[in-house]
Amino acid sequence: MKFYRTLTPFKLMSFDLDDTLYDNSQVIQDAEDQFIRHFVEITGISLSREEWQNWCMKISAQNPILCEDVTRRRQEAVHQFLQNHHKSAVEIEQIWQQLLAHFLDWRHKIAISAETREILTALKRRYPLVAITNGNVDPKRIGLHFDLTLTGGVQGRAKPHADLFQQTAAKFHLKPQEILHVGDNLVTDVQGAIQAGCQAAWLNLSNKTLAQCPEATLLPTLEIHQLKQLLSL
Repeated sequence: MKFYRTLTPFKLMSFDLDDTLYDNSQVIQDAEDQFIRHFVEITGISLSREEWQNWCMKISAQNPILCEDVTRRRQEAVHQFLQNHHKSAVEIEQIWQQLLAHFLDWRHKIAISAETREILTALKRRYPLVAITNGNVDPKRIGLHFDLTLTGGVQGRAKPHADLFQQTAAKFHLKPQEILHVGDNLVTDVQGAIQAGCQAAWLNLSNKTLAQCPEATLLPTLEIHQLKQLLSL
């Protein structure tokens, strides 16, 4: 554990989900593969992973704010793609609903370690716990129960914008500095939390130093390498 700023007393802990509480890389890869496979099966339209990724990038560039909601971005990408293939509005909506259900089933095939569950249970005895995520995982579907879950693009602008941090403070009648946010991303989590007036614990799973991370523009309050280190705060 390494401190970059003075840790002041906090009354609530918020957590990023993807790649903080579980390894998301294989999960999202499998979910994307299954999404594309199912798309081809039900539409008969050829689509490679590279084509889909390029298409999604194009959609994101058209409307960056809308696309802060990753599910809405996916929906818009599907709708425009199918419109280009002359599908009717009714067909498009039916296809989208099938694709979304299939994708979310795979998106939630997440293994949470027993240790992580035990750590969260122990912390919940001491503080309210909030999930602040830019993804589309529903914590309850993977057996995680937070006092509040806020999703970027749904309840407010995605991290690193201050919206979700500010909403958390307002909901629990706290000052922002009374929140300690925990996350792996130096931009969305650390920069976002610090700019919103919160404190930030950077979960460094890469073993890189801050000097080796050019994306780091603001220092976290502290750096940890394992979630269990939070228990000693």
